[in-house]
Amino acid sequence: MFQRFRFCVALLVLFVPAVQAGSASIELLERMSQAAKQLNYEGVFAYQSGKTFQSVRIYHRNDDGNESERLVSLNGSAREVLRSNDTVTCINPDGKQVNVSQRPLGRGFPSDLPRRLRSATPFYELKLGGEDRIAGKLTQRLDIKPVDNYRYGYRLWMDKETDLLLKSELIGENNEVLETFEFTDIETGIEIADAELAPQMSGNEMIWHRTEPGEMTTQDLVAFSHWQSKWLPDGFTLVAHQNRLRANNGAHVEQRVYSDGLSSVSVFIEKMLAQHNHFHGGSHMGAVNAFGSVIHSHFVTVVGEVPAVTVEKIGAAIEYAGP
Repeated sequence: MFQRFRFCVALLVLFVPAVQAGSASIELLERMSQAAKQLNYEGVFAYQSGKTFQSVRIYHRNDDGNESERLVSLNGSAREVLRSNDTVTCINPDGKQVNVSQRPLGRGFPSDLPRRLRSATPFYELKLGGEDRIAGKLTQRLDIKPVDNYRYGYRLWMDKETDLLLKSELIGENNEVLETFEFTDIETGIEIADAELAPQMSGNEMIWHRTEPGEMTTQDLVAFSHWQSKWLPDGFTLVAHQNRLRANNGAHVEQRVYSDGLSSVSVFIEKMLAQHNHFHGGSHMGAVNAFGSVIHSHFVTVVGEVPAVTVEKIGAAIEYAGP
């Protein structure tokens, strides 16, 4: 159950506008974001979260403003992530499943993180750090520190020549590194052929899930559900909602997503059925924390890449406000 929730959170990364920080840091983020979108590059990066380690090859191309990207897992289960502008396709052959979504669904390194950080809220402090060498290239570090204990921070390293993000660290309490993304090899300014951006597996025998971009306002989202959260960290607002999910036992699952522009939390609400198992209390996997409880004959699970105190406080404040 928790594995399924974690996968959903990995896909749900949302953002809102506006940032307040030093002009040099903002300029650095802007250049980093533009480089991630505009450059052609191919490379291999490593991603580590807790005991999970992944090695991924990435191809990225910008063709007259049209972005294409393909990520291929090099170890463990065979997986691919394809992106064409705002459409993201995640292919998982082991699960016989393909997920297709429109932005804001999709979390791809390294192109997505600078864009989200560029739109971070005033609840983070940005500060220039020192220099280092990553994948044989000289880099500039940027530190992003939260102003409270309800979200994580980041350390970023960008190539001083191309402005491309080459390494990031997710920072928890006591300066602990929770997740690391780092290029081990990178080549920029090259030609990326169509074949290198095409999937290497067929989706004919897989299930396709497609989420079209909605036009609902925040007020519409609030009115769409009988559930409300009476407490959220400052800056977090409801940014997405869907009620078409189904649990393995066929039960309907409602999902509400809250974000401050950088960090995000999902609330899953599932009606209790007979012979239904569900975890209670806190749980975590790497940087992702979850909190489960029973409210009004429903299982309510709060999960996100935020500290445990955040999901616990949000979970304790969920209320049923329907008839």
